[in-house]
Amino acid sequence: MSQANTQYQTKTQLQQLCEFLLTSLQPVIKANNIDAWQERGTLILSGEDKGIDGYQVAKWKYNAVIAFEQFPHRRINSYNLLAIVSAYLIDSEWPRDVYGLDDPEIDIDVVSKDNATILIELQLMDDIELIPDDNGPVQFNGGRYRVSLVPINIAESVDLQQRGDE
Repeated sequence: MSQANTQYQTKTQLQQLCEFLLTSLQPVIKANNIDAWQERGTLILSGEDKGIDGYQVAKWKYNAVIAFEQFPHRRINSYNLLAIVSAYLIDSEWPRDVYGLDDPEIDIDVVSKDNATILIELQLMDDIELIPDDNGPVQFNGGRYRVSLVPINIAESVDLQQRGDE
């Protein structure tokens, strides 16, 4: 094997979904028209050794709420918003069924002929992982760590050698 490429995601599922929504709905929707938060979470303990001295200590399963203020429902078809959320969740390939994550619930409240308030509630899950750090705030397994997703080494190429008949 040759050099490995270190890749890892540092944003939560909720941050990634919000960025996807903003990118998909620009220029009509601006960052100040959207708010998001986590509530009613469950910490699912793991302790899984991820290699490279990293550990997954838990999964954080939570209810996410995304609120659109002044959503221009006459300029953007609300079904486009529903499709964008659905597309993100399907493309993310997160095993929603395996972890029992509920499907999104959407509440659309038409405030005026031009604007609506839209609340999207859905369950998401993030991995809580630790990597070694001598000054890290987390003491675990006899060492000091900081919260960060453990890097995943992905081979860029593989050298195969064929053995001759013996």
